[in-house]
Amino acid sequence: PEDEVPRLIEGVFERNGLVRSNASPELARIRTDLAKARVAADRIFYKVLRRYDTEGWLGDIRESVSNDRRVLALSASHKNKARGAFHGSSAKNSLVYLEPSECLEVNAEVGLLIEDERKEIRRILKALTKALRPYRDVIVRVDERLTDWDSLAGRARFARAEGGVLPQWSDEVIYVEQGVNPVLRKVQREKGRGIVPLNVRLDPDHRLLLISGPNAGGKSLALKTVGLFQLMLQSGFLVPAHPRTTMRWFARVMADIGDAQSVENELSTYSGKLTKMREILAWCDPETLVLVDEFGSGSDPDLGAALAGVFLREIHQSGATGIFTTHYNSIKALAEELDGAENANMAFDVESFEPRYTLEMGSPGSSYTFEVAQRVGIPKRLMNEARAALNEQTHHVDRLLVGLQKQRSALDRARNELDQRLRDLEELKADQSKRIAKLEDKLAKAAEANATGTDRLMWGKRLEQLSASWSKAKSKKAKDEVVERATKLFAERNGAEKKLVQRKETAKQADARQRLESALAMPVKIGDKVKIVGGGRQQGEILEIRRDKFLVRLGGVLSTWVDRKQFVHWGVEL
Repeated sequence: PEDEVPRLIEGVFERNGLVRSNASPELARIRTDLAKARVAADRIFYKVLRRYDTEGWLGDIRESVSNDRRVLALSASHKNKARGAFHGSSAKNSLVYLEPSECLEVNAEVGLLIEDERKEIRRILKALTKALRPYRDVIVRVDERLTDWDSLAGRARFARAEGGVLPQWSDEVIYVEQGVNPVLRKVQREKGRGIVPLNVRLDPDHRLLLISGPNAGGKSLALKTVGLFQLMLQSGFLVPAHPRTTMRWFARVMADIGDAQSVENELSTYSGKLTKMREILAWCDPETLVLVDEFGSGSDPDLGAALAGVFLREIHQSGATGIFTTHYNSIKALAEELDGAENANMAFDVESFEPRYTLEMGSPGSSYTFEVAQRVGIPKRLMNEARAALNEQTHHVDRLLVGLQKQRSALDRARNELDQRLRDLEELKADQSKRIAKLEDKLAKAAEANATGTDRLMWGKRLEQLSASWSKAKSKKAKDEVVERATKLFAERNGAEKKLVQRKETAKQADARQRLESALAMPVKIGDKVKIVGGGRQQGEILEIRRDKFLVRLGGVLSTWVDRKQFVHWGVEL
């Protein structure tokens, strides 16, 4: 019966969605008459247009369309000279639009035929609907399937355009490596700017993350990126990140991001945030991901921070996973006290006072209020007055955070320098190892050449002795004895040559086997470049690891599951 559905539809509709003229004899007749009437209307209209043009009554545009009817554009000074139905005038009243009297009858006929066409099409569609009604369930299923395929194709195109990957799945870990917010990438690409990828980790020991740092440093964007990735994955989208990224499944994602102010519901900014927090506290559990931007803001700083501290303890006790952004030092201190909570900060260059947009785990960050104010040119007098009015303890904590940030920056620079030196030493070590290997190879070849030369000299002397004995032999019997000794000597020589070749092949095979075993014992991780043993020089990349199985993409196109013994690192020579 499913074959009947397309037959019925194709009998009514063209490929472009228009109703076929042969959908019914009546529609065919109407459209034939309509085509003839339109040709007649155009012929009469052009005849009148040429006459009015000769008289000089038309304006610059000559003709227009009004209410689906062709009209002449007459100069206003000649409107009383023409006959017909007026359809209005131009904005400056310099032109009037006239449907010539010669066209009124044929245009009326066209209008009637268009109405007849509309009624006939409606009758045809009603009949088609009635004929298709028994196949309603089939049509609904096909529509749902096509919708699913269209959605899948759209998500696949998005993943290809954004470099999306399927992360590894975990029951309790979120680890985003080199994550890129696709919305930010689009905005920055339009502005010709680059982006800084996000690296963040949440696990049972650090399931609540408190991000602090200066304004415009990227705190909210980091929070939104994690939330966006979570919703994308749970909606069937691949995420633009490194294949080592690991995500988990949540029963619900609850967020408080942006201003919840509502005039209609009579909610202020703070009332709106409290309403959202009430819902979060009512639903959060170990299967909930909580995302709160500007945690505790919207009210008196001291009172808002105190209430936010109570909320954080409650969320902590619920077992939920969450990310929060804040400027309050008391919340940063509380994160250090709670098991399973961790501070993080958005890196800030204390020398140039520019944000670096990288998330640094393990320590809180300063808001750099005075530093940023100094950079934008606020007078020092006003800044000194603000410092004087600031609570001494708060000022001390902020100075401590700034100092820690400076130390962190210095340590990062020192670490980068050490890493570079270590890489240089590794390169030097590798170069020296290659040179030593080449020298050892040369020595081995020289020793082998010396041994071969000595062996040839020894065999040459023995042959020379046999030749001399054969020359001295007087009788046939004596010469035959020399020939027999020579035959045995040649047989012995051939046997020695075969044993030497076998020893060389055995040593070569043992060396190749040892190199292969060493290569197979090397650790591998997602993202490593590899090659299949015996598979030529095609480069592959590890995309996923599941126990003793490895998903390897070959040549950037084909992906296949292989065992560990089937591939080695790309740079290994077998």
